[in-house]
Amino acid sequence: MKICIVMGARKKGNTAQVVSCFTEALQERADVSFDYLYPADARPEHCVGCHNCIFTGEQHCPHHDTFRPMLQRLHEADAVILASPGYMFSVTGIMKTFLDHMAYLCHRPEFFGKKALVLSSCTRWQQKSVLTPMTTWAAGAGFTLAGKFFVEMPPLPLKEKELERTRRKIRKEAARFAAELQKPGKLKPVFADLMIFNAFRAFSRFAPGILKADYAYFQSLHAYDRNTRWYRPVKVSRIKSRLAGYLTGRIMKSLKKMVDPVKLQEPGVSPVNSLTDRS
Repeated sequence: MKICIVMGARKKGNTAQVVSCFTEALQERADVSFDYLYPADARPEHCVGCHNCIFTGEQHCPHHDTFRPMLQRLHEADAVILASPGYMFSVTGIMKTFLDHMAYLCHRPEFFGKKALVLSSCTRWQQKSVLTPMTTWAAGAGFTLAGKFFVEMPPLPLKEKELERTRRKIRKEAARFAAELQKPGKLKPVFADLMIFNAFRAFSRFAPGILKADYAYFQSLHAYDRNTRWYRPVKVSRIKSRLAGYLTGRIMKSLKKMVDPVKLQEPGVSPVNSLTDRS
């Protein structure tokens, strides 16, 4: 089994030590190999917020040539690990850049059936805000979240008993992840997954001239058919599906009050609004 490790950290630091300890313990429990992906090696540009990836397709991103090989490596792997230390109560800049460029996958998920684990070396006060961007992206992109954890590794020399405590925690998480890897990749959407599906499907149907890539994606899934309840033909609770549809209807009702319906139908309409032009 091949695991791609997306490293939002430098190659010699506390997070690298956590990953090294984790992979060593994991190899003792599972037949795995690792592909270490360091986005920093590509010296990527920051996302410029053009929304081309979401509106017209990821191939229109001005930095697509940089991130396309990274996407390919994710597809070639059987599972993914996202690793980042905590920087100012969030992931590192390089991990944020990676997630920003891959954000369109939360609109058009591609990784169903694959599992992901998220880890960080950060303080306990940071853990939620650091882990959330990575877990949100992984779930949105279609991965099954098979684990998440953090370890406190301050940039100070720790006592041996603290290091051993950390090693035990990492080994425990490795054993847990190894067990998850052995389980079949059964798709079982939770209510939040149904809400995301319903919302993005409704948004793209409401504004197909802007959300062109999303609209084409949902069309390819026959998602606008009445009996389609999710991205994949799996068992979905009828009650939860109806509730998600009802709440999405409420969201769309609020959105429609905000959007200019005439401008929305204009050819080549821009999603950028002007706050200074009152004409």
